[in-house]
Amino acid sequence: MSEKNALIFRWVLLVGMCAVIFIFSSFPAEESSSQSSEIVNTIISVTVNDFDSKPVPEQNALTELLTVLVRKGAHFTEYAVLSALAFCAFVKIRKRFLRWLAAFAFAAVYSCSDEFHQLFVPGRAGMVRDVILDSCGSAFGAFVACFISLMVCARLIINSKQT
Repeated sequence: MSEKNALIFRWVLLVGMCAVIFIFSSFPAEESSSQSSEIVNTIISVTVNDFDSKPVPEQNALTELLTVLVRKGAHFTEYAVLSALAFCAFVKIRKRFLRWLAAFAFAAVYSCSDEFHQLFVPGRAGMVRDVILDSCGSAFGAFVACFISLMVCARLIINSKQT
């Protein structure tokens, strides 16, 4: 794949991830909750054999805990992926720290716009705490992408010295 095509591919992935986030944020609250409930119920059915025999308050507590973990984990993860993709797309920024900063900033600003978008979706609300969580995911994803980039470069340097 040519360098130009690789760059186009990186940008397509980044724009595609932005679209995925936008689409998920466009679901009304009831549909979003339903999706989360399906995931939580699947996790419970796979991991907790005797769930139905547990007392109702214990079932409710476990369900609530898993719902929070799934929903907030999705926020963190989708923005970690977004910033990692941004780090890859911003390859023209040669200094890794600046590229990390640009990827983090891009994803954090996108998070703000996404929470603003949710103000116009039935039953949804823009939440500052979600922007903070998304930004933490963004910092993590850009860090992981930067670290991998450093490891790949280090490996290339080691291999070139060995030949």
